[in-house]
Amino acid sequence: MKILEKVWGGLGLLEPVDAEEEQVRGEDTEQKGKKSVNIVNLPTNPKQMKVMVVEPFSFDDAQQVSDHLKNRKPVVVNFENTDKEIAKRMIDFISGTTYALGGSIQKIGTHIFLCAPNNVDVAYTPREDGMNKEFLPWMNK
Repeated sequence: MKILEKVWGGLGLLEPVDAEEEQVRGEDTEQKGKKSVNIVNLPTNPKQMKVMVVEPFSFDDAQQVSDHLKNRKPVVVNFENTDKEIAKRMIDFISGTTYALGGSIQKIGTHIFLCAPNNVDVAYTPREDGMNKEFLPWMNK
């Protein structure tokens, strides 16, 4: 049973029980004349992750994106209505934040980026046909 408890604990399916609770639980079951029973709480509704969508208009909005990343929430940033110079500065700032937190940033559209903290895995395969291979399209002058 100890091996299963370790596996379930590693998967987050078994809540840790401190020594005092285990001792009290053991005494209760011994008093009833039964073997001790392990209780496993299986999550019935796993916690849903919220994806934040931000359409920045000024550089001040970069801090809002960084705050979401610090709170371990993925962020989709849409730069379609953002000034090109502000968008370049924001990408630099957000990229630094994402790197510092061990996350990743991925271009998913012409002016749309997905910033993911380290608790989110991103699997994205862009289409090669007709896809502009340039990372920052607003750098064309």
